[in-house]
Amino acid sequence: MYCKCYPTFDLMSVLFEFDRSCAHDWVHRLMPILETALGQKQALPERKIHSIEGFLAKFADVQAVIIDGTERPVQRPQDIAFVSQQV
Repeated sequence: MYCKCYPTFDLMSVLFEFDRSCAHDWVHRLMPILETALGQKQALPERKIHSIEGFLAKFADVQAVIIDGTERPVQRPQDIAFVSQQV
């Protein structure tokens, strides 16, 4: 579960009903055993790509990228004094 979903130790402590420090200890104690049994290192992929150039350098064989998302304008107050008075 840790390698697939990468939950926080807090979430693991709730799901498995033990302290978060125990979750940390168990993951780091059992990970080398899992890696030995599978014969490969379990590592999460790098997720921080900050530019198109970085993406293309990492995934050179990709022909097209489709991004599904919608940006919506959000009205925010422009008068800072007005906002501080409401808080």
